[in-house]
Amino acid sequence: MSLIKLGTPTIATIQKVGNKLNEEGIAFASKTDDITSASEFISSLIKNTFKFDVFSRLYAIDDLDSNNVYRFVRNIFSNKECFVSQSNNLARHLYDQSIHPNIINGEFYVIYIEDCCVNGQNADALLLLKTEIKDSFLTVTYENGEYSIKPQLGLSTKHIDKGCLIFNIEKDNGYLLSIVETSSIRQDGRYWTQNFLYAKEIISDFQHTENVANFCAALVQKVIDINPKRALDLAKASRSITQRLQENGSEINTTDLISSLALDEDTTSVLSQFRHDYEEKVGKIPDKFVCNQSALKRKAITKSNVLRVGSRFEVKILDPSAEIDQGYDDEKGRSFLKLYF
Repeated sequence: MSLIKLGTPTIATIQKVGNKLNEEGIAFASKTDDITSASEFISSLIKNTFKFDVFSRLYAIDDLDSNNVYRFVRNIFSNKECFVSQSNNLARHLYDQSIHPNIINGEFYVIYIEDCCVNGQNADALLLLKTEIKDSFLTVTYENGEYSIKPQLGLSTKHIDKGCLIFNIEKDNGYLLSIVETSSIRQDGRYWTQNFLYAKEIISDFQHTENVANFCAALVQKVIDINPKRALDLAKASRSITQRLQENGSEINTTDLISSLALDEDTTSVLSQFRHDYEEKVGKIPDKFVCNQSALKRKAITKSNVLRVGSRFEVKILDPSAEIDQGYDDEKGRSFLKLYF
């Protein structure tokens, strides 16, 4: 996970961007607004909505200059005097990409942030926001000896519909981006990331750890479905894998790690085919990677060490070396577990 220290938001433009398919039009900005007084609000907005564990880059099939966002952002970083014109260029580009019938019109913000720090490297940043759903709140005013309450709509610090934080580092590689997009492909085609930004994720050790953990959890469930009698052995193996993946910063040989689930010939054959199918759908699993422990939060592999016993009990395996006997009592006609401690 990268260490991010946010700087000070200084200036911003606001444009109205509609749905081009519906010919809703666009309202450009004519000036910048000084937003230094709102720096605490914007910092809270970023901290509450951006997760700095997955990063992306602006992408182009050929030259990066063919990526419109890259070109306009580069111009702003090079010369803040053109902030308004380049912000309007960004707004027009966003409008040109707003051709899905479900895209909602909204305000488009371009915010300049000075003196950020990314892993010890100082850099300015640009925050691009599109708000489609506003939060309602009440304002209380006191005039002429009386209070009045009025409902209003505005931007919440806890929710962003579409957002992108672009740090002015690694320019030649498409900058360093953190992206927020709450909608799905079915909702609006994820036009923000795929069409407007045209960005690609940077595959990091965080994603490698996450992908391997997901693969192992799915494989464990697959084998248990085929051969429930191996559930105890698989729960122990899952606990062992979890412990390995929690060794933050340690290098993992993926084949060795996954092979610990190959308990016999049947599971070995399942493993081989399952890995082939998984990589075709999700992408190739790396041969080696460095563990990122934070990627394991809420992942299914951390729960695969729980052994379900019938319909009324669960046994959580905390140590893969735990001594447990599993058998069948012929007299009672029931299965049993014997735990040694």
